[in-house]
Amino acid sequence: MLVMSTFLSPKGRVRILWRMLGFFGITLFIATATAAALNSTGVIGGSLGLLAGSVVAGWVLLSLDGRKPAALGFYLTKDSLPESFHGLVFGSLISMMVVGTMAMFGGITWVTEDGTVTAWIVGAGSALAWFAIPAAAEEALLRGYPLQALTEAYGPEVSVVTTAVAFGALHLWNPGVGVLEIVNVTVAGLLFGIVYVKTLSLWCVTAMHLGWNWVLGYAADVSVSGLDLIDAPLYEGSTSGGEWLGGGNFGPEGSVVATAVLLGATVWTLRSVRLVPNAAALRAGSLVASLSETDKSGD
Repeated sequence: MLVMSTFLSPKGRVRILWRMLGFFGITLFIATATAAALNSTGVIGGSLGLLAGSVVAGWVLLSLDGRKPAALGFYLTKDSLPESFHGLVFGSLISMMVVGTMAMFGGITWVTEDGTVTAWIVGAGSALAWFAIPAAAEEALLRGYPLQALTEAYGPEVSVVTTAVAFGALHLWNPGVGVLEIVNVTVAGLLFGIVYVKTLSLWCVTAMHLGWNWVLGYAADVSVSGLDLIDAPLYEGSTSGGEWLGGGNFGPEGSVVATAVLLGATVWTLRSVRLVPNAAALRAGSLVASLSETDKSGD
């Protein structure tokens, strides 16, 4: 009985500790195997492995509760594309607010370089596809099964904060990282978590993440979380001024401008009545009902 109670709750569910350990164990195994099969240690190879591992692990754990793969949040319906578009626009607008405000105060500057408009447009599409993989991987890893399970057990406040802190921790070893940088990334994690809990859509959250990264990394051509990943033709961007404004080597995500914009977007999102699950998201059967309807089930 003691052994059973250690692994099972009074309701007969596998306790959340073991479910989470199972999720990350499966994810790590598949991610490592995928990276080895691809013979790649780069950003895309690692992200593909992490994405595959997180999605499969989420499906496995959800199946233990009799739920279908769509419950993870990547449901395949006619609503998937509009959800992605809305998220992409939202994330891009937030990022453009940061870039525009920083540029206004001299935190970002640009110089011209060789290139053509055609090359920029082609590069924009390629960059969008490139940035989509890491964004999807990080969202599936944190805002996929872990956020759902934590919300079901302890409520949305605990799940959103916990996954946001974990999101910040993922960036602790990035170049140029500091206290403000981690704070900003954590606030971004809060924003993404709230959006998922309110929409039940990993499409929307992933696209938001993608829009944020694409505007910084390609449209503005500056570092994303300390990484200079893609070069846009026609111009070269760089941060300038004090680190509090330009973000130093970490890029705009290390700026107080990002802090203000992200906090504002988070408060707006939390209070917004426009963000609700669509019919497809509700049919998918997520462990989360909605931010206002979540019923804590305990361990």
